[in-house]
Parts: sequence; structure tokens; C-alpha cells
Amino acid sequence: MKLIADQLISNDSKKLWNYIKSYTGKSFQSIADGPVYDKNKNLCTEKQNKIKIWTNHFGELAKDTTGNSRCADKWEYLISSDCDYYPECDSSIQWTEITDELADTPNNKTPGADGVPSEVWKLVMAEPSPTSSLAKLIHKIINIMYDTGDIPKCLETSVVVPVPKKGDLKDPDNYRGISLIPTLAKLMDKIVAIKLSQIDTKYQILVKEQAGFRSFEECAGQATTLYEIVRRRKIQNKETWLCYIDYSKAYDRDPHMALLHKMRSVGIGGKLLNMIKGMYDAPKIAVRVGNEVSNPTE
Repeated sequence: MKLIADQLISNDSKKLWNYIKSYTGKSFQSIADGPVYDKNKNLCTEKQNKIKIWTNHFGELAKDTTGNSRCADKWEYLISSDCDYYPECDSSIQWTEITDELADTPNNKTPGADGVPSEVWKLVMAEPSPTSSLAKLIHKIINIMYDTGDIPKCLETSVVVPVPKKGDLKDPDNYRGISLIPTLAKLMDKIVAIKLSQIDTKYQILVKEQAGFRSFEECAGQATTLYEIVRRRKIQNKETWLCYIDYSKAYDRDPHMALLHKMRSVGIGGKLLNMIKGMYDAPKIAVRVGNEVSNPTE
């Protein structure tokens, strides 16, 4: 247990999972590669049938059954977007923004469908300006993507890996999907996220209580705040009622157009919004079960 604790503290996930795998003889991949139920609760063991079940499962989560997710007209009337956007939304991506995010990218992570690990792009992060051919290429591709809002087709596909949560591990609902995004697309995602965060900090778009997803204000900060509120109320002999809401598969079911209209309504626009829209325009997923990867589907 001490070894596991040390690896958790040092954030060495590779050594941690290698140790767990060697100790148990199992990995997440081997668990997901086991027998699995189809929709009718029939147990399937054949490889291709299992891949089909997993592909259908994650495809259903991403499917827009209401037709509202990509319907711009519906959200246009519900969320007003008639406002100017902040000038920072149109600023080009500087080389330092790229190298900062590369430096913050961990090593030894599984790449996406392109098979290119982040370590390839990180070869250029020590360059103060893009001087090598690789650095110039990265800088050019990132800015073309940002200026046009277009994602190259080779970066559109994410590989989804089923990771067990709890309960009967033959039931696909007891897994969550981890998306392995092409590393260059992931770099673009991180740059966009930092731009959004900087604009929010500068113009105070969000209220301070809306902090669960902000850096250094995640679970530990929220738990500490909650504890302090309850403690102070207890000192005053006051009751405290808490309500926890856990939305099933919430991230998979966010209506995309609602998200875009909401951002536009708070001053996010121009190149930044177009880039975010481009990320949602034609995403595809492939599912990896064991060593097999399914064909990409929308």
C-alpha cells in the first residue's frame, strides 16, 4: 500500500498501473475484453460481437435523440447572443502559448488514432521561437486551425477505451469511456481552454462560486469550503441541508449548440468560438477493446 501511495503522490500513473497489473494479473483492457451483455442481456463472448456492442453503446451515448443538440434555431430563441465579443478571442496563437502547454503535457500517455505520442511535439518546446522545421510546422498548423476553425480529418477521430467503474462488469453501463484524442488535437484543446480561462479571469464572466472546474479550485477546495460553511452554521446551532445532483452521462449529453450559444451570449466569439465549433462539427469515435479497434463512426 505504501508503494501505491507513493506513486499516487508523485503522480506517476504509469508505474502505478504497471504495479497494479503485475499484482492482479489484470488491466482495464483485459477487463473490458471479457464477456459483455448486449441490449437484451444476452452474454456475448465473440470478439467481433463484443466490439459491436461497445461501439453501439458509446454511439448511443453520443447520439442526439432529441434533435436539439445540433439545432441552432432552437437555442437562438432561448439564449440571446446579440452582444460584442472580447478582442482576445481573435488574437493569434503565440509560440509561447504552444510551448507552455507542451511543457505542461505529461509523458508516457497513450496516443490517439494517429499513434503520435506527445513526446514528438515536445521535442520543440525548448525553442524560444520556432526555428526548427518541426517547430515551424507545429506553429503553422495550430494557427491555420485557429484562424479557419477547421479540424483536419486525420484529427477528428477519438479512440474510446472502456474503463470499469463499479457493479457488474459485464454490463457496459458500468463503464466510463476514456477518449484518446490525437495529441496535436489535444494540444489545440488545451490552448483553447487556457484562452477561455484567461478571458474569464480578466472579465470575471463566471461567478466565484462556479469553480469546480477551475485550476486549484477543484474537489479539495470545494470540499474545504463546504466543511467550513457547515462548521460555522453548526456553531450557530443552524441546520444545513445539502443536495447532491449527479447527472447520468452528463458530459456525453451536453447539447452542443446550447453550449456555443451560451458562450456567445457571454462575450466569447470570433476565432475562438469558431475553433470550439470546429471541434464539435464532425467528431468521430472508434472503440478499442483489448487490441482491437472498431471502424470510426459519427
